[in-house]
Amino acid sequence: MSTFSKQSYLELLDELVIGKTEEFTWVIDREPGHGIIRTIEQLSAEEASFPITEGGSTVAAHTEHVRWSLQLALGFLKGERPAANWDESWRIKTVDEKQWKKLQKDLNDVYTAIRDSVGKRDDWNEPRMVKGTLAMLPHMAYHLGAIRQMVRVLSNNTENKIGLMSEA
Repeated sequence: MSTFSKQSYLELLDELVIGKTEEFTWVIDREPGHGIIRTIEQLSAEEASFPITEGGSTVAAHTEHVRWSLQLALGFLKGERPAANWDESWRIKTVDEKQWKKLQKDLNDVYTAIRDSVGKRDDWNEPRMVKGTLAMLPHMAYHLGAIRQMVRVLSNNTENKIGLMSEA
C-alpha cells in the first residue's frame, strides 16, 4: 500500500466504534447498534461490571482498555511519546452508574479526538505512525467482538447471574 487512505480508515473506525454509518458495512452486522459505543450504552453499570466467567473480565474492563488505548494512540498522533503501561489499561473492572456514564463519555470523547487527529494529519510518511494507526482497527474489532459476546451471555443470563452476585 503506497498511500494511506484517511477516508477509508475513518469509515472503518466509525463502523467499529459507532456502528453502521453507511448503507453497507465492512466489518460488523448491518443492523444499528453494533459498534462498541452503541453496544455498551444499552448496559447498566451492574451488567457492565459483571464477569461472565469466574475470574473473567468485564465489559467495563474492556471499555476502559479501549478508552485507554485510544488515549495512548492519540498521544502518538499528537507527536508525543507516552509511556505505555498496559496493566494500567485493565485497572477498572467494576463501575457504578455515574462511573459507567463517565467512562462511556470519555470513550466517545477520545474516539472523536482520534478521528479529528487522523483527519487533520497530512504527513503519513512515518511507517511506524501508519502501522500504529492501522493497528487500532483490528484492536477495536477484537474488543468489539469480546464485548458483544459478553453482552450476549449477559442478556441470556442477567437476571440469574446478577441476582446470584448480589446475594454472595
